[in-house]
Amino acid sequence: MELSQTNLYTLCSIVLFAIGLLGFLLNSDFIRKLLGLNVIGIAIFMLLLAIAHTYPNAIDPVPHAMVLTGIIVAAAGTALGLNLASKIAKFARLVQKEEAATQSESVYENSSNDTQGRG
Repeated sequence: MELSQTNLYTLCSIVLFAIGLLGFLLNSDFIRKLLGLNVIGIAIFMLLLAIAHTYPNAIDPVPHAMVLTGIIVAAAGTALGLNLASKIAKFARLVQKEEAATQSESVYENSSNDTQGRG
């Protein structure tokens, strides 16, 4: 079987899509899921570019314009996702600090109650 450039791009896009899907499904970390989605997006862009070469001497410009627009949208979506991940991490640290402070106060109250009961 002879691999033409279109078939090679299609095959690579399928492999990239599978890698991105596995990365998205198997990781629990939000940033790694976001990277998996980016790899899936790159695979779709690659497939669109492979499909754009439909005729031997003609290239359809519409998929190229869609890929260029998609790259810009993907960059904006990645920035938004990273911003949300940052906000979630800050909130999680704040909640952990409040829980630690609450636990230390309850331990302090229990120890002071024990010492008052003995005296």
